[in-house]
Amino acid sequence: MPTIRGVRYRLSQVLHKAAERLFVPPGGGSIRDIGQEQLGPDAKRALIVYVLHVIPYYVAGNLEKAPMLNEHSMYWETVEMVRQLNERGYVVDFYDVHCAEPIEWDKYEVAFVQNDRLAECPSSVKIKKVFYCTENYWAFQNLAEMTRLRDFHQRTGIWVRPERQTRISFSDEHADIITSFGTPFQRQFYYTGAERHQLDISVAQQPAHSPKEVAGARYNFVWLGSGGAILKGLDVAVEAFRGLPEATLYIAGNIKREERLWQWLEPLLQQHPNLRYLGWVDVTSASFAKVANNCIGQIYPSASEGGPGSVAQLLHFGLIPIVTETAAVRSASLGFEITAQDSATIITDIQHYVRALMQQSDDELLSRSDACRQFALQHHTRPAYAASFAALLDRLEL
Repeated sequence: MPTIRGVRYRLSQVLHKAAERLFVPPGGGSIRDIGQEQLGPDAKRALIVYVLHVIPYYVAGNLEKAPMLNEHSMYWETVEMVRQLNERGYVVDFYDVHCAEPIEWDKYEVAFVQNDRLAECPSSVKIKKVFYCTENYWAFQNLAEMTRLRDFHQRTGIWVRPERQTRISFSDEHADIITSFGTPFQRQFYYTGAERHQLDISVAQQPAHSPKEVAGARYNFVWLGSGGAILKGLDVAVEAFRGLPEATLYIAGNIKREERLWQWLEPLLQQHPNLRYLGWVDVTSASFAKVANNCIGQIYPSASEGGPGSVAQLLHFGLIPIVTETAAVRSASLGFEITAQDSATIITDIQHYVRALMQQSDDELLSRSDACRQFALQHHTRPAYAASFAALLDRLEL
């Protein structure tokens, strides 16, 4: 006869094994009944369909051991969504975005869905539906990436594999509310019949404030990005700085994993000493803080975003943004926004705005840098995200 202690031990082992997985494989992953032990089987229920990766750690009580927690803001945010719903009396079923398991929609009072699955919900089911939007509209983004790849090929003769083709989704057409992290540019292609709710994207860590030595930082800039570097504008940033030998661009991202792009970039790093490759960086590390604090600006000419977390993170270091309108950066007015969408004009505009920044006085640069940091403290922290999500729950009357 198994003892209660034995059952608990075996359950603990199962949860720990689940938590040891770095990634949930495509097609798998859901965790049900989160919070039921405290709230009881008759409690109200909520559905989340989003990225499951760190939820096993949270359920096991080991969130601090999740290896991805500081790699992207969304991992902590998923936990905060669950925590707040539990706090308001809702048991949560959490499906990974790649999970194909059937959903019993009539079980839930509210659903937060990041992929296309809201379209599966029968219209007869009385449920509050939120399309949890984290990117630009799928048709816009997919075309934008392919256009940038074409432009890159025309300049270099190299075709690069698309990395950020996003899945087709019509969840927006079935939602009561559509959330967003970005600007009106991000929201323009989504269904106009749903209400909008602005969320504040968080960051992996708020760095300790370090006074910026503008005299040494004024010629230094950072590009920080993840997979799909051409969509995120690395190539046009590099092209711009090839013509700016007086300025330095630090490239923070694992470009080596995109082999065909790396074949183009690697020789340029040898030819242009003002291009400094950092590779993948831990944005919470002292070594990255040292680099960021010695820079004045950030370059992020992305072709399509939903309010980029990388820009939000760099604002905390007081880095003035030079960004594209298509990147949907809420703080763009603190720096320079490029409205053009063709690569040639973007390259020219980056050069123009970098030179304009470098020509400003120390006092002007320090004032602009401080404004960026203040914006980040107001809108891009974990408490800011928590407050904006709580406001959404209030709006839903949960």
